[in-house]
Amino acid sequence: MNKVRDALLEVVVIIFVGGLIGAVLAIVSNLFVMGVQWFGQQRDASSLLSVSFGDTTVSFSSVLFLWAAAAVVVILKTGLGVARWAGPADSMYAAHQINEPLDIKTGLASTLAAFASASGGASVGQYGPIVHFGATMGIWVKRFISSRLSHEIYLGCGVAAAISAGFNAPIAGVIFAHEAILRHFSVRAIAPITVASVAASALGNRWFPHTTTFEISTVLPPLAEVVPVLVMLAPAFALVAICFMAALRYSAQSAARIKTSPLLLPFIAATICGLVGVWIPQILGLGISSINNMIAGEFALSLLLTVLIAKLLMTALCIGFGLFGGVFSPSLFIGVAAGALAGQLLVMFGFADIASIVSVAGMAAVSSAVIGAPVSAVLIILELTQSYEYAVAAMIAVMVCNLLTNRVFGNSFFDRQLLDRGIDLLKGREAIALNQQTVGPFVSQDYVRAEASASGTELHREMRSRGHTEAYIIDGGGTFTGKVSIYEVIEAADSSINDFIDTRPMTLYGHDSLAEAMAKVSSFVGESLPVVDAETGKLLGSLAEGALFQAVIDVQDQARSLERS
Repeated sequence: MNKVRDALLEVVVIIFVGGLIGAVLAIVSNLFVMGVQWFGQQRDASSLLSVSFGDTTVSFSSVLFLWAAAAVVVILKTGLGVARWAGPADSMYAAHQINEPLDIKTGLASTLAAFASASGGASVGQYGPIVHFGATMGIWVKRFISSRLSHEIYLGCGVAAAISAGFNAPIAGVIFAHEAILRHFSVRAIAPITVASVAASALGNRWFPHTTTFEISTVLPPLAEVVPVLVMLAPAFALVAICFMAALRYSAQSAARIKTSPLLLPFIAATICGLVGVWIPQILGLGISSINNMIAGEFALSLLLTVLIAKLLMTALCIGFGLFGGVFSPSLFIGVAAGALAGQLLVMFGFADIASIVSVAGMAAVSSAVIGAPVSAVLIILELTQSYEYAVAAMIAVMVCNLLTNRVFGNSFFDRQLLDRGIDLLKGREAIALNQQTVGPFVSQDYVRAEASASGTELHREMRSRGHTEAYIIDGGGTFTGKVSIYEVIEAADSSINDFIDTRPMTLYGHDSLAEAMAKVSSFVGESLPVVDAETGKLLGSLAEGALFQAVIDVQDQARSLERS
């Protein structure tokens, strides 16, 4: 009966947590897009800063809107004291460890900054910020609910709900949370994440029934005609994805090298992007209508090439220079543009008109490479089109594209962001846990200490009585000066041990991680290692090999338990 009661209670908690997070993300995701679209309409209708060139009148309102957006971003960053905007990469890292949790304030501020940037017309997306908001929301809810669910499950609920609400794709939301963020499947995690994803989609459809994002036709030629073409085009899609991700990194690195105030960088990006947007307005904002128009084949070949290059460069500029936003939506735009461009070129060379499916496949391929979620991208296409043929066709391009980008660039743009910060998620939770845990808490005080003036006979007597074969030498202030073994002590006999001290023994420092300690002791032979304070040089204690190995095993078991639960 107790087991039945506990199981029923857990089901209630799962439904409540998943439903609550799903409802919040359904509202936030849809209001985010609706708000950005409303501001976009105001920008398009505005005649501010209009200049006449003969019979042509050009409005530079896009520059004014972007300046306003840059001002809001700067005010948020300085007023709230945000050191660095947070995105999906931070959600991924938070899901793999517990020592550095998500900061609620930074998560909310990042969402507001992304909304301001996109509303002003910056070439950024909404899905990344909303995904991180979902993760932040999940962690925030956990503070008020006591349950057996781990922090990563709450985080996964928010991520799944964000994708589900954004694309109206609940299955893809569940898979994305596991594939891109959690990186593992577990029985305990799948239930609440599914509830959150389904709730976000269902409630979003009920409360916002007319907010379909993409309009994709389900008319498709036979797969036998489409698949060979997509296999040939996949390397081109991979090249586009790699160029996009490389441009994002280069822009951020260039911004860091510019010798000017970081508060001016968003205004530089706003000015350049706004001026480009005057002549190529399709690249401003989320670009949802432009994506639909490209899929429908309404863009000429020259315009497709123009928006492809301009969107890639302006997104890199905006994000690298501080107009914060997501990269997922721009990758969808760039992928569609690349696919539509390829489709029109195929028609020019006498191939059948399959531009629509090539556009959709390009969208799936490029975006999946950027976010590192190929299976989720295929499922998004399946749920958007309700077409098995579209999903299979997209899957071919997605898998070949991801194979190439993985070998050349990495698993995803977010993984590369973390690698630039010295964090490798591919090594797994155990490696992260070992790198976060320092040796300090495992130091033992069971060791023999002596001063350099001590005689060998005296020290030998103490070492023998305490059962140690090594002794640590310190000065009067407790500073570590060296180490002697039982053999040197015996050889010193009645004379001072000063001439027998090993002044450069293998040493650990209190701030060394367990991973660093394991690397050091791989060539160590002896009883124990001294642990020293790196700043003061004082001896903190000793650490035996056995104690170090046990600490490593304990930390690894704790990390594995997250995946087994």
